[in-house]
Amino acid sequence: MSRRIQIVLPDPAVEQLRDRAATDGTPPSTLAARLVRERLEQLRDGDPTHPTPTPGQEQRRTVSRRPPWLEPYGPSRDWRAEAWGAILALHARYPRALGALRDGWWEDDPQLETLCALAAWRAELDTARQDPREELAFHAQLADYAQTLKAEGGGVERAWKPGAPPPDWATSASP
Repeated sequence: MSRRIQIVLPDPAVEQLRDRAATDGTPPSTLAARLVRERLEQLRDGDPTHPTPTPGQEQRRTVSRRPPWLEPYGPSRDWRAEAWGAILALHARYPRALGALRDGWWEDDPQLETLCALAAWRAELDTARQDPREELAFHAQLADYAQTLKAEGGGVERAWKPGAPPPDWATSASP
């Protein structure tokens, strides 16, 4: 059984939907329906890439399901590949704020979790948020984290140089 519903989207999302529908050669309503169905299927299947849970999802989280910015229990090559890429992108976007990041940060759980949380937050801001206060809160938190990194010190010789992950990154579990 199918039912028709009506949704309201902000103007930028409507424009993006129209552009993508034109590229795909499909009506915007058909594309919107497909995107909603696909996203609902991902949520039902426990999509680990969605940075913020939907309302009520927190209550459904079980012991085996962790927030998407934390590594699933046991090593996960896919999660680690995505996390490394997201942190590389975050560092490329904010090189001054993350310039004091020390080599070996991936071996320190608080550093790893903070960077993954910041990357997930940034991704959410880039795709779904409309409130400018959230952007301001992100930058305030990033500035606080930059100060923490500077206070930890380490000097230029210990600074992380972004690139490929270390060989054991894909297979080791965080401590």
